[in-house]
Amino acid sequence: MEILELFYKKYTDTVRSSDYVEWANHHLYLDIIEIKKLASMKEPLNPFEIEEMFSNVMRALQLKAPSKEQCLSNHLKHLHSQLLMPIKNAVSIVKEIYDCTIAHNLFEEQLNWQEISDAIDDFQYGDNYYGYTMDKINEMIISHARRIWHTTISKIDFKGFIGQKVTAIDSEVHFIIQLEKGAITIECPWRIRDADAILLGETDIGSNQKEWKTIKDLLIGKTIEDVQLFEQCPLLIIQCGNIFLDVFHASSYFDGWTLTDEKDFYMFSMHGGNIA
Repeated sequence: MEILELFYKKYTDTVRSSDYVEWANHHLYLDIIEIKKLASMKEPLNPFEIEEMFSNVMRALQLKAPSKEQCLSNHLKHLHSQLLMPIKNAVSIVKEIYDCTIAHNLFEEQLNWQEISDAIDDFQYGDNYYGYTMDKINEMIISHARRIWHTTISKIDFKGFIGQKVTAIDSEVHFIIQLEKGAITIECPWRIRDADAILLGETDIGSNQKEWKTIKDLLIGKTIEDVQLFEQCPLLIIQCGNIFLDVFHASSYFDGWTLTDEKDFYMFSMHGGNIA
């Protein structure tokens, strides 16, 4: 059990004392005395004592409690991920997702699962007008879950980059796109395309360094029209005029790209593709 799931249970009043002990047992590798004490607790467990011990663990780790929104998002993502492969209890997981979105007023996420939820209700409790079978319902669920998973766009606000012009391209060490206020540093695979086809990619540059001039011609002076980050890929798409720059992390060991306005906004793709 991870910290976000543990706090999800706290926020929804479903946490048990044994959950804290289980969490501690899975984190003994941290070699923290407070974790070892919590992990050693046996039944019967005193809820107040366990809560205090967990508070001591949080202080020892210098961790702050994650927000309720973070925990809800993580919980829904965990449930969603189980639907990417065939699973016997897919219907019950969809119901849990849908009920969670309603209970916590997550309207956008509720809409994502509305159609599938309605189909399940029609199959189980309605007149089954469309002649659904359990196999068909399960097929619909996995297809829907995969589509949403791979097309979920981050809610991060990139408006500070919209309207900025590309002022220069630096290729001496990394592929760096200089902006009027900030820069994009790329250390991972990328490609440049228009609406019809790929124009240039990382492998093209590797075989012909002269193509950097083409990239400069394509990007310098162009205005950023849009920035999209697909969460699960992860894939960053930056539209400059009629040109699209796709940046996709391809390493579990090395960082991928950095986007900064040289002031308050600093984002980078960490090893493994996590965004920070």
